[in-house]
Amino acid sequence: MEEVQERLPSAMSDRLGYLLGQAHLAHRSIVEPALASLGLGVKEYGALSVLAGEGTLSQQRLGERLRVDRTTMVAVVDELEKKGFVERQRDTNDRRAYALRATRNGRDALDRAEELADRAEEDFLGPIPSSDRRRLKELLRRLISS
Repeated sequence: MEEVQERLPSAMSDRLGYLLGQAHLAHRSIVEPALASLGLGVKEYGALSVLAGEGTLSQQRLGERLRVDRTTMVAVVDELEKKGFVERQRDTNDRRAYALRATRNGRDALDRAEELADRAEEDFLGPIPSSDRRRLKELLRRLISS
């Protein structure tokens, strides 16, 4: 703990935003290389996870679920479609919208990605006891949903 404390600027070591940001960066530094081995970025992984979990969604709805802006969502879906992980078709109920669904290849890639992401998360959270990990996630969910 003292080593971590030493690396943090003392003026910021008790600021929530700074700590959350640094934790996010540290986590991504582990997860990104793991997912990159499958040719996936973290946003692509998130989009594929939501589509596989929730089924066919419009591109707009997927962006809303992930809290990602429209331009970024288009780029993410373009990449997933190019890799054969997602199919994009015109929505039969709204010709202006695209209906997205994960392909079989996408689901297979997601299975492998989830294993890698789980391992990366385990590495990242290693210094924290499992009961505290569950509590941390619970508290973060509460903050996000309030």
